[in-house]
Formats: sequence, C-alpha cells, structure tokens
Amino acid sequence: FGGTEIGFARALSAAVLQRLLECDYAALVSVAGSEIPSSGSETLDTALASARREALDTFSNDLLGPVRVGDSLVYAQPILGDSPVPIGAALLATRQALTPTQEKLLGRFLAEFDTRLNIAEQLLKLRWRALDLGYEVKQLKGETAVGQPARQKYVPLPEDAAETMAQVAASVSKFDLFGMPLPGEHLGDFCRNLDTITTEYLKIFAAAKYLYLDIPSGIDAKDADSKLAAPYHRLLEIMQALRPAMRLLYHTTVDDLAPFTATGRTPTFADLTKVAMERTEDETIRRILEIMNDQGEDAELEALVARHHPYEFRAANVGEVFALLALHKTVTDKMAGSGEWKGKILRSLQNYQAARAYLLSYDRFEDVPLKGADRSQSPEAEKLLLIREKAPSFGVLLAALSK
Repeated sequence: FGGTEIGFARALSAAVLQRLLECDYAALVSVAGSEIPSSGSETLDTALASARREALDTFSNDLLGPVRVGDSLVYAQPILGDSPVPIGAALLATRQALTPTQEKLLGRFLAEFDTRLNIAEQLLKLRWRALDLGYEVKQLKGETAVGQPARQKYVPLPEDAAETMAQVAASVSKFDLFGMPLPGEHLGDFCRNLDTITTEYLKIFAAAKYLYLDIPSGIDAKDADSKLAAPYHRLLEIMQALRPAMRLLYHTTVDDLAPFTATGRTPTFADLTKVAMERTEDETIRRILEIMNDQGEDAELEALVARHHPYEFRAANVGEVFALLALHKTVTDKMAGSGEWKGKILRSLQNYQAARAYLLSYDRFEDVPLKGADRSQSPEAEKLLLIREKAPSFGVLLAALSK
C-alpha cells in the first residue's frame, strides 16, 4: 500500500473489482492515506471520503452501508488482513443494492487481495534484510557515518523590505498562491508569516528530546545509535535549509517579476521559489526551492524527483506545508470575508503526507493514540508535542487533517 508501483497495482485491482461487481465506481485505499480517485461528482466524492474514514476507524470487517447519495448507493468494506485494525478499505458506488452474490464475490476478491498483500509483505522483509546486510558490510568497512549537508549560510531579511514590497504591490495586483489569489499588497505579510512559522517549527524540532517522524513507526529520529534513524537524522539536517530558503522569498523585487507582469500572467508560488533559487549558490537550498511548487506531493510527475532527491523532496513538501499555514494566517489577518479561501487552504493541506508525518510527531511513542482515536479532540490532542509547545498555526493544520 505504498509507492508508485503498488499504487498502480491498487488502481488496476480496483478496476478489476468494478467490472467483477458491475458497479459504477470502485476504489481500494490504504490506511496510509492514498487518494480517492474522483467519481466525477463532488457530492459523491465527499460521501466516499466520509465512507473511507468510517471504514478505517472501525475494528470489524463488516460491509458498511449502503448510504444513499443522490441516485447512488455508497458501500465501504474494511480490509483487515492479519491486523486487528483495517489496513485499507474497498469503496463502492452502485445504482442498485449489492446482491448476496455480489457481496460474496467482494469477500472472496478481498481474501485473494490479502494474499497478494502477504506476498508484498514478504518481499518487503527480504528488502529490509538486504538493507541490514548492506549496513553490516558498510559497518565493517567503516562507511556507516551519516553524511552531513554543508552548514547553511544565514540569510538576513532585506533592509529595505518595506519599500521593496510596496514597489511589488504597485507592480503586481495579485499572486496565485496554491490556487488562491493573494493581493500584491499582502505579499510582504505572507513572507513575514512564512519566515516566522518556519523558524518556530524548526526550533521545536531542534528542542524536542524525541522525534518520531514516521508515524506510526517507533523510529526516533534523534537516536544517533540507530541505523534505522540515520536517514531521518539526515532529513532533520536537510530541513534546516528551509529557513534560508524561505527568507529568500522576501528578497523578491519588481525586476524579478517583470517577465510575468509584462505578459500579463499572474505569478505563482512556483514562480516565486524559482526566482529565489537564483539568489543562492547553496545546492541544498537550490534543490529545495526548485522542487517546491503548489501541486501537493503525490503528483506522478514528481515521482522521479522524489526517487533521486528524497531528502530535499520531503523537506520541500514540509516547506509547502509551512507556506500554506503562512497563507492561512495572512488571509485571516488581512482579508475580510476570507472563509472560502481558508477552506481551500485546509483542503490543500490534506494533500501533504508531510503534514501528517512531520507535524504530527509525538514526544514519546507511548503517547500515540490507538487507531480510531480522534487526534483533534482532548485528551488526545493534549498529548501532541506541538500542542504542548504552542506551535504556530497548529490549530489550522489539525483542523485540516481532522476533516
């Protein structure tokens, strides 16, 4: 239930299931948060998303539904496998209620699907074993030290920031940030909020005694003696490049935006990051800014980038989460009647696994609530590291992920 290849197999299996049951829509989703393919109806998509949450929060393998949505009936079938809690779910939309025969076919299909999952699990174990053996060989050769990125140079805010931003506002009427039109006069507020949020979150990560970055695994990213923690430890170091990267956005000038204003095109967030990229010679910062855009992290076109630059890719995703939080604060503070745009920002945040994996980190692994617990409600929310540390805009993130 992860990776490009398994995602393709999941989509193919769903297509087979749809034909087998002769239904209008079928999707197989994982507990890791795979996207639900669109049905073509916004109302039906909302109902399917609700059915997914209900199926993944249950402790049984009973068929849920049907629920009438327009002229469709929505079903959800949790997939348990060998686990007492669902590892995924099958979502269905039909015109007519499922017959006993169709329900039996669904059950047998998922039973065979579980078998394929078991095979995938065995392959994964073999892959981990190969990694372990490779680690032992490197240890014998003395090659196990975790590589450290070059120390990031401090990037100060421009001395004439207010004047520069006023010139930008006079030159550019609006920006397209994550699909939301932000008036040019508020770009400076957005950059200031982005710098503050990035700085404060990175301070929290640095100060945390423990940091479990890959929920719900038990790997502490700050455990220097663990070989499993080595990549996460490197990621934490790479993420330190986010602060200078974000500050470079504050150096945007009218001349930088001239190519867009001359052609009448609205500058986007991706345009701003590419302009900022030209202002640094640090390869890590340049790579992060190059990857950052406003498309989420699951786009197929980014799969190749993620494979070749995994640390920079994940850091860029976290940076985009910070940018969405900064945009939400800017919209809230500076734009009247912004309810529609705040809702759009919350929906955009749901596209980021980074938001879940890196901003919902627990101080202690024992604090992770049981499957099905609502992390947006007390007392579970009070156990969150970032709630206790009063992280900036964390309520916005929690609201988005509790949808």
